[in-house]
Amino acid sequence: MAKILVIAEHRDGKLSDGTLELCKAAKTIASAMGCEPAAACFGKDDSIAKEVAKYIPTVFCVADAALEKYTSDGYAQAAKAVIDSQDVKGVLIAQSYDGVDFAAKVAMAMGAGIVSNCNKVAVEGGAPVFTRNTYNGKIQEQKKVKTDKFVATFEKGAYEMEAAGGAGAVTAVSASISNVRTKVKEVIATMAGAVDISQAKIIVSGGRGLKDGDKYKDVIIPLAKKLGGEYGASRPVVDSGWTEAARQVGQSGKTVTPDLYMAIGISGAIQHVAGMKGSKCIVAINKDPEAPIFNIAAYGIVADLFEVVPQLMENL
Repeated sequence: MAKILVIAEHRDGKLSDGTLELCKAAKTIASAMGCEPAAACFGKDDSIAKEVAKYIPTVFCVADAALEKYTSDGYAQAAKAVIDSQDVKGVLIAQSYDGVDFAAKVAMAMGAGIVSNCNKVAVEGGAPVFTRNTYNGKIQEQKKVKTDKFVATFEKGAYEMEAAGGAGAVTAVSASISNVRTKVKEVIATMAGAVDISQAKIIVSGGRGLKDGDKYKDVIIPLAKKLGGEYGASRPVVDSGWTEAARQVGQSGKTVTPDLYMAIGISGAIQHVAGMKGSKCIVAINKDPEAPIFNIAAYGIVADLFEVVPQLMENL
């Protein structure tokens, strides 16, 4: 049976949330297309592949010392080995730094069309129709590939994460990984010790409505801690030096999909919305009733944030 194949993404022995989301996507798409969901995992051994098998029934593993650390050449060769050994109809890749780096190579290797940065897919007449944002999220467009096979990259939060359940089968696939033109000497975090807010379940973000850095710290941080979450910010807040860049949410910052996102004093510019629109519940506080953030908020409070937030704190 033809397969919808997820390329698993992992680092330091841990699967990315994007991989778990793609496992859910693969099952949904495969069911609609009459295919089988599967995954491919690359590494120095099969330890991560066994972890992937908790989320999807069939996993193909290419184990090679050259795959211990990610390189686009290595992953493209490993992906081609799996694709050549199986009947693969489509490949799903996370819209991450690594995923964007090698996705086009996978498409070329299998002679498939590619659609990037997808947030939804529907199957019409047996063929996938992908939805993606364009013009900084102002509008959405639908895309089809003209080839029989396809590659698609999905943005974070496009699907719920698949829950672990049972143990799938791991099958070894042999591949000769050679001519890798880059060598990873060391992976350095952009900001050592900085929190990764993209993993937070609750985020309280502040914008220019806070007026200055002291008010941002006095209002946003205590509320975030009271709720047991993390605090974030819009780009103007970071540019003004009120908080560190690791906490910026938006097109030029982090993409987040928490259970609760509170936008306080944030107008809702499309660049910011692009990074948080996938949140499950959005609560906006802004004194401007015409603020664009209210267009996507589940709950909106039109009031002075300096009056509302203290009342929230008292009642929590």
